[in-house]
Amino acid sequence: MHEYSLAHALLEGLTEHLGQHPVHGRVRAVHVRKGELLILSEEALGEAWRILAEGTEVAGSELRVEKVPVKVRCPSCGYEGPVKYVSEEGWHFAVPLLACPQCQARAEVIEGRDLAIVGLSVDDAPLDHQAA
Repeated sequence: MHEYSLAHALLEGLTEHLGQHPVHGRVRAVHVRKGELLILSEEALGEAWRILAEGTEVAGSELRVEKVPVKVRCPSCGYEGPVKYVSEEGWHFAVPLLACPQCQARAEVIEGRDLAIVGLSVDDAPLDHQAA
């Protein structure tokens, strides 16, 4: 499962970071930015996170995903910004066009492919004073 390996990589990176920069309190939520071009099931990612986080300092935390739209830069005309989308009747989602919306030249993706932890929500109370 693709989501399981992504959740594992996120947890591994966060655990390493928390080892160097501990938080004082219980981690309630882990905030993640997910690029629109990264195809995955957010439900499966959340479930993998829940399973993998058991027994760690972030056990019981919720993975909160913020979707990041595609943004491109055009080397031909200098455009930088959002893309146009195409959608047909019956499609369940719109597909981003990775061409420059101004001159239709091939554009480079500058946002919308990444998956990264961007923050934590932490209780103020120390871990040893909370009920399980």
